[in-house]
Amino acid sequence: MGVLQVVEDFDRTELQNQLSSKSLSDGASLTAVTAFLDTALRLWDEDRCHAKSQVQVAAAMMRDFADDHACTAPLSASVPCKGGLAPWQSRKVREFIDASMTSRIRLGDCASEVRLSKSHFSRAFKATFGTTVGRYVRLRRVQRAKRLMLMSHEPLSQIALACGFGGQAHFCRVFRDVVGISPNSWRRQNMSSTCTDIIATKKPTV
Repeated sequence: MGVLQVVEDFDRTELQNQLSSKSLSDGASLTAVTAFLDTALRLWDEDRCHAKSQVQVAAAMMRDFADDHACTAPLSASVPCKGGLAPWQSRKVREFIDASMTSRIRLGDCASEVRLSKSHFSRAFKATFGTTVGRYVRLRRVQRAKRLMLMSHEPLSQIALACGFGGQAHFCRVFRDVVGISPNSWRRQNMSSTCTDIIATKKPTV
């Protein structure tokens, strides 16, 4: 599956969950995790190695989803903080940023979405999310890149473009700054499909 198809499927899943009480990425993440676990169940008896790799990817996505939720969720989900965005504004700007991930996201465009001036919006956004708009956008781009690395075998150069980075070098710099390791290292750690543990625990047949 090509990276563009993965992005389209990912965006379509988010759109289908637009009316859910959860955030858009919640539904997309759970749908993807469920698909990997379903595949693991089907393959468990006939191809234990492949099944294990599917479980590893699902576990990685759940860990990443929990980290992402802690980093990018509003400090208060329903009650606006003093000087912050109203709940409808925080929801709308999150949806706008996620929908614009493949293009350049300007501060003025975000402010316009919630009918505020750029200066007012910047202060209110930081009060609501605990971080700057620029930092938040980088976190969301990295989050999408992680999902694409787990859900496809596309090269980093293609994933970088699909997530709105200026190129692979830019993607690698931002990823390392946010995650602490390179994209290739993270991908290897979370997509390992070795069968060493399974082979080691098998009992010899008599």
